[in-house]
Amino acid sequence: MPVVVLLAVLVAAGLLLVRLGDGKGVGDVPARVVTAATHRLPAHRREWGQAMVAELAQIHGRVRRWRFAAGVLHVALFPPPRHPRRVLAVAGIGLLVSAAATVVAGVTVPGLSVFAAVLGLLLGGYATIVASRSQLPRPSMVRVIVAVVALAGLVAAVAIVLRIGAVHPTATVDHTHYVFSILFALILTGYLALALTPPQLGDPTDTGLWWALCAALAAGAVWISVAVTTPVDAEEILPVLAQPVAAAAVLAASIGAAAATRSLPAGVRAGLLTAILAAPIRFAVDLAGMLQLGTYALTDPYDVSAYPHSGYPDVASYLLSDRIGGDIATLVMLPVTMLVLALLGAAAGSGLRRWTARHSPSSTA
Repeated sequence: MPVVVLLAVLVAAGLLLVRLGDGKGVGDVPARVVTAATHRLPAHRREWGQAMVAELAQIHGRVRRWRFAAGVLHVALFPPPRHPRRVLAVAGIGLLVSAAATVVAGVTVPGLSVFAAVLGLLLGGYATIVASRSQLPRPSMVRVIVAVVALAGLVAAVAIVLRIGAVHPTATVDHTHYVFSILFALILTGYLALALTPPQLGDPTDTGLWWALCAALAAGAVWISVAVTTPVDAEEILPVLAQPVAAAAVLAASIGAAAATRSLPAGVRAGLLTAILAAPIRFAVDLAGMLQLGTYALTDPYDVSAYPHSGYPDVASYLLSDRIGGDIATLVMLPVTMLVLALLGAAAGSGLRRWTARHSPSSTA
């Protein structure tokens, strides 16, 4: 499985670098992959990267060239650590924290022990990869704020699920809870990684990050306001506003970032980052409102007929379990669905900037 994941990462990263590279890659696809990858190497490895570009010119044969390009891409993505002791220390701490979290979860919320173990291992692995980077750029203010918001969203999402598991233990245990536990841990770790270490897609400044941050916080504020002021309903805590608010936030961020940076990739990145930052907030707000219900009643005809055969001891556990599964599925599908809106918004923002420049007084003078 790790080999498959690694290959998938390499292929995806290669395609991303080729498609969204800085245009300096020439020749066939392996040459473009190597050129784009070496442009993103740290300063102390730039000479090595230039040597790899020159060496590729002497390699012939499609298979050999692809093998060479994959090796260079692997080094660009996972460079050898300059401080192996630091990496080992981070990995060891990650394992200890993961083991402790698993033991605590096994005692307090047994149904979530698998989730705690997988999430701990994934977060520890991500921290180890970050620690293995030889040089980490000093974060700007907006990157620090984005990191805080991303971590707060992850903590809120995990905390509300743990709370449900403690109050309604059977709501987190069914025949699919292992699958959903692993999936939930994977998606949360992926969201956090993309928010903390986003790829540079045509935006050397932090303009796109500001747009994404403001749009995500605005969406979260709307959801919280709706949850606080709207009467709680077991079927839909965040009624029809949930998806439209997310769509509006993604469109606003992608249009604004693309127009401000004159870069379509920067607009796409801002739109996706908006969805990634906002989704855990929506997840936590939705389940928190669901948990606050005083009484739980079945109103949907399907639930009325399915509940007697579900095996749940009470209606609350049945409805909470169903809502957790549905919200996790939304976390999985959200980046895919919002990608279309981000692309449309970025295209609109780029077109708006060109139209404004074409019709500005300086251009018509």
